[in-house]
Amino acid sequence: MSKKRRSNGRNKRTYCKKSTGSFKRSAVSLGVALASAGVAMPTYAQIEEIVVTATRRAESVQDIPVNISAVGGSQIEQQGFDDLSEMASYVPGLNVVDQGGRDGNRIVVRGLNAESVSNSFGQENGGGTVATYIGEIPLYVDLRLNDLERVEVLLGPQGTLYGAGTMGGAIRYIPRKPDFDGTIFEARVDAYSYSEGDGVSSDIGFTFNLPISEQFAIRGSIDSLDDKGFIDYPFVVQQPGVSEPDPNFADAAERAANFAPVEDANTEEALSGRFAARWAPTDALDMTLTYYFQQTEHGGRNVSGQRGTVPAGKYDSPFRVAEPNDRDSDLLALEITADLGFAELTSATGFGGVEEAGQRDQTDLLITLDYSYELFPTFTAFTFEDEETETFNQELRLVSTSDGPFNWIVGAFYNRNEYDALSSEFPTSGASRWGCGFMITSSKRRTRLYSRTSKTRPISPRRIH
Repeated sequence: MSKKRRSNGRNKRTYCKKSTGSFKRSAVSLGVALASAGVAMPTYAQIEEIVVTATRRAESVQDIPVNISAVGGSQIEQQGFDDLSEMASYVPGLNVVDQGGRDGNRIVVRGLNAESVSNSFGQENGGGTVATYIGEIPLYVDLRLNDLERVEVLLGPQGTLYGAGTMGGAIRYIPRKPDFDGTIFEARVDAYSYSEGDGVSSDIGFTFNLPISEQFAIRGSIDSLDDKGFIDYPFVVQQPGVSEPDPNFADAAERAANFAPVEDANTEEALSGRFAARWAPTDALDMTLTYYFQQTEHGGRNVSGQRGTVPAGKYDSPFRVAEPNDRDSDLLALEITADLGFAELTSATGFGGVEEAGQRDQTDLLITLDYSYELFPTFTAFTFEDEETETFNQELRLVSTSDGPFNWIVGAFYNRNEYDALSSEFPTSGASRWGCGFMITSSKRRTRLYSRTSKTRPISPRRIH
């Protein structure tokens, strides 16, 4: 269930938004006809050209010889996209299962998916068939779309240039680099409300760019989201193991004696930001050091129990235990490019990590299993999960810059991923509480050498009938 309803939905949002973007339009043939008839026409700007680097070379998105879609920063601002799930409808072949911020949103390209589209805990890896990149560094995070130059979506397998996890494609978040030419300060304010929730939600942020000299500049952005939610948890037990999770639902007194309802439980508080420093001591050398962070706190999940076994409404959760979840992501990246004359050398280094902790209700699930838990009238169960992922990435890439018929790419990539997870299950009944759990620890290292050679062929103009 999406946390943001369309304008024709019952749970519509009301906006009060200030935007710093500018609208660009293009003239069409009708305008030429009107102009020839002597009708005064306004002057229109040209369509914005988007230059992408998906093939490790800067090319127009209209000329690049791969299946790619790109959404520029100006369109992101104009359309008010907050995350990838909102942008997905503008990218053919891309589908994002929007389960809200708490549960990781599955990314599906061309219908190819390796895991279930529903996810009960955490963001994990987005489904396993589509890799996400922040700049040049691979790291899965449902990034807030603030202060980005563009988002590139590569459709189809990308194993040669992007490696593991790209069976379906790759998504690249390209941030705006610090600019040496101008001082910028921009503020963003977005206020909205839910028809099924109380309170006014807000999304506030600002971006600055400050050139220190002709060769050094810094840029930063910070955004704070306070989403008030709209999903109620009316069946949260007052005391797990003591309160009855399945009383007589038709008796208001029994419900009041056993439940402690939580209204608008699927709240989301997010603080995200980026700080970058760029130094270009010569025309042939450019270095950018960037720190990204995103911290989120969720009060519950976006779920409906309307078709379940309890008398829940469309915007009611059927769960008996509150389901908060916290997630912190950060990345320190250093990108260096050097013009060697015959080729461009790129070095991309990244240290990243994700920490996540939360709990989820297991009551109905365990009762349906053959464990005889249904013999305990006050049985309630929940699972607490704690995960931590640390990654290190290093890539060296050499890309030819000649204008000849052949061009080439040679590179090497190293990745280390350390993953620790603890899952503890707590069944409770009466005065007794017992628990069991398991821990997963894994460490993966990948080293990859790659190369690619292609021949440039002249494109003949196509005849349009």
